[in-house]
Amino acid sequence: MRTPFFLASLLAALLAAGCDRPPETAPPVEGPAPRSLPGDQPPAPPTPPTPPLREDFEGAPRLSLFPRLGDYRPADEDTEQLALWHTFVEHLVKTSGVVYTDPEGRNRAFSFRGLRDIDSTGFFSPLAVAPQTSYRVSFRLKAELPEEAVAGVGVLEYDEFLWIGEQFTAELDAAHRSGVQEGLRLTGSHDWSEQSFTFTTGPRTRMIHLVLFREGTADRQPLGFDEILIEPLAR
Repeated sequence: MRTPFFLASLLAALLAAGCDRPPETAPPVEGPAPRSLPGDQPPAPPTPPTPPLREDFEGAPRLSLFPRLGDYRPADEDTEQLALWHTFVEHLVKTSGVVYTDPEGRNRAFSFRGLRDIDSTGFFSPLAVAPQTSYRVSFRLKAELPEEAVAGVGVLEYDEFLWIGEQFTAELDAAHRSGVQEGLRLTGSHDWSEQSFTFTTGPRTRMIHLVLFREGTADRQPLGFDEILIEPLAR
């Protein structure tokens, strides 16, 4: 079944000492590598992001958003197509990001647009979920979509949480995909309209990609998402 949808976000310090040349520093002292002691425990793996999560783009990021073009990233051995894909991804990232939605700068949202010659653009956020569990997704949308263009939010399901901050290849997707949820596919004009849908994960699902997408005829009108919330429903 063809998936109908498709950033991760400086430190510089200069010291003026008022002397002719910088101070000399002692060479580093080399010693033996640290040894593991009996009873030492390996570092705990990081905790993956898990609903409930709310992203309003006003403070520290809560959702990690990665670019997505079309259905899959080209395979590593397809060097020509992969280089072209990276070019389009770079352009998508440069023209996307958090923007102010009002002249007073009191509200921010995430914005991106379609790309010419690309049928589907978007961003996805990996989240750990429980199998056979119902979730509610809500968001606000700003859009002026031309005819034959759609936008919205969808869900891809996978059988384990994969720490991969890049769109999957067809091979990787086929190895781990456990389901797909269409979510919402919207057309026409929306002035920060409130949208929501619910879905239930399958019995093998341990991770989802929450996908913000735009498909169809591209123009220069930006698409805006705000107040994204995903939460489990009470059993």
